[in-house]
Amino acid sequence: MRVTVIGAANIDIITKSKAGIIHGDSNPAEVKLTAGGVARNIAAMLARHGEQVDLITAIGNDPLGVLLRESCAEIGINTENWIVKSNTSTGVYLAALENDGEIYAAFNAMTAPESIKTAEITKHKGSILDADLLILDLNLTEKILALALELREGRPVMVDTVSVTKVPRIENFLEKIDVLKLNRLEAERLTGFTLDIKERVKQAGYNLVSRGVKRVFITLGMAGVCAVDSNTAIFVPAIPIAVKDVTGAGDAFSAGVALSFDKDLRTQAQSGISLAAEHLERNT
Repeated sequence: MRVTVIGAANIDIITKSKAGIIHGDSNPAEVKLTAGGVARNIAAMLARHGEQVDLITAIGNDPLGVLLRESCAEIGINTENWIVKSNTSTGVYLAALENDGEIYAAFNAMTAPESIKTAEITKHKGSILDADLLILDLNLTEKILALALELREGRPVMVDTVSVTKVPRIENFLEKIDVLKLNRLEAERLTGFTLDIKERVKQAGYNLVSRGVKRVFITLGMAGVCAVDSNTAIFVPAIPIAVKDVTGAGDAFSAGVALSFDKDLRTQAQSGISLAAEHLERNT
């Protein structure tokens, strides 16, 4: 399968507290620096599973950008269509994790992908049109999302919503999306529902399908995932695992769904959960 992914590639700086975080104090922690970004993470997992992957992203003309691009090329991601910006910095994602691996606070500086211009995307029209699947993350502006969806001309598109603050960017384009992956908080923001019980999670999924999305996957952490299409809503349980770091688990789920894009709803959900569990095991 040939996949084109458009969105963020950045450097992740992850700090994990060695004990419960004490607000306002200096907390002993472990720190790691790795390649990251939602689009980059999805592309990396697809490449490792043998798929042909073209990643379109923007980086700064700086040492972090060089490091990021080299790390992606090493695992087989096509980086020829990367956009190098001389007037901005390569994106950085900073997360502080509790000692149990859950996110205490996270911050991102994504000016590079958000600075992509329409002419820069149009230049890569061939990659967008020729892919069997186009995957977009919402680190892109609404203008670029609209252009990419227009260029795609009705061929399969998957969207990862990234964060609560960015999910409104896709609100006007739901009818053009084949698969939408979002978490509980992002689904609440997009639908206005409070997803405190299973029935409301299903209602949120059906709401998004009624607005044009063909398939919706709402991830619920250790409660698994709710998968919805026009015919049914199902809950698929998570795979029990000792979690030490949740960073990138949602991206792994998206990659798993993409790997089984031509399968039935349950198989797609199970594929996403399986790849997310594999990723979490590597993080332990």
